[in-house]
Amino acid sequence: MGSGYKDFSPGDVLTASDVDGYLMRQTVMTFASASARDTALSGVLDEGMVAYLEDDNVVTVYDGAAWQVVNSASTSHQIVTFTANGSFTKATYPWARNVFVECIGGGGGSGGCASTGASTRAEAGGGGGGGYSSELIAISALASSETVTVGAAGSGGSAGNNNGSAGGTSSFGSFLSATGGSGGSGAAASSGNAGATGGTGGVGSNGDVNLRGCAGHNGRLIGGVASYQNNGGGAARGGGGSVTVASGSSDGTTGGTQGGGASGPRNSTSQSARAGADGGAGLVIVTVLG
Repeated sequence: MGSGYKDFSPGDVLTASDVDGYLMRQTVMTFASASARDTALSGVLDEGMVAYLEDDNVVTVYDGAAWQVVNSASTSHQIVTFTANGSFTKATYPWARNVFVECIGGGGGSGGCASTGASTRAEAGGGGGGGYSSELIAISALASSETVTVGAAGSGGSAGNNNGSAGGTSSFGSFLSATGGSGGSGAAASSGNAGATGGTGGVGSNGDVNLRGCAGHNGRLIGGVASYQNNGGGAARGGGGSVTVASGSSDGTTGGTQGGGASGPRNSTSQSARAGADGGAGLVIVTVLG
């Protein structure tokens, strides 16, 4: 193995062991790739050897058992965003030491509205926002490939007094996950006091930080008059759908991207049934850290 430091004096004999111990095994060697490095050094590995890899632009050090990346000449972090199901392959990032993972569940869809008569109205509940979970994970703890699941958006209830559906769960391998927000309730027509419940927010789990999404607002009639406050619930990185008009009839608004719940539709008098709106799809963000 490397011999440490030696101050040579004029006239000293430079032996083969001196060259190996003080020079060759303590220099920064350059190789085209990790494969080329491993082939060239397969029979002479010593703890403390340093090698630069041209293809990945990284410096590696042999710790006595394996080569470890100590820095990257090109990058210290990279953000990988998943908007659909996929996989995270750690060999793609040989310079990485940790990953910071964020999961956001899908937003819930809002309920539908029944048709109304000459003296009745209806206001459906908004969908709940997706939950949130985040965790810092050592790259060494990951399998060679981790499955990434992105929670689908919850669907709006069909036209009539029908509930919206819940958003899907987002997850990163078996490490952490976040459920989707629940769907909002459908609304029947009424001329008096009536309510349609907003969906509950999703929940994060197993992360270092776990948050619940905001609940969707209730649809409410007071003396047959709509409240016009049946917004969708927000998520950690995305707002819920908002009410678009202050009076009259309106379709619901799709939840904001990144897990927002949908706002509910509203019917004034003498309106056809309306369908609810869809929530926003979930999201998984992996920040790769060198």
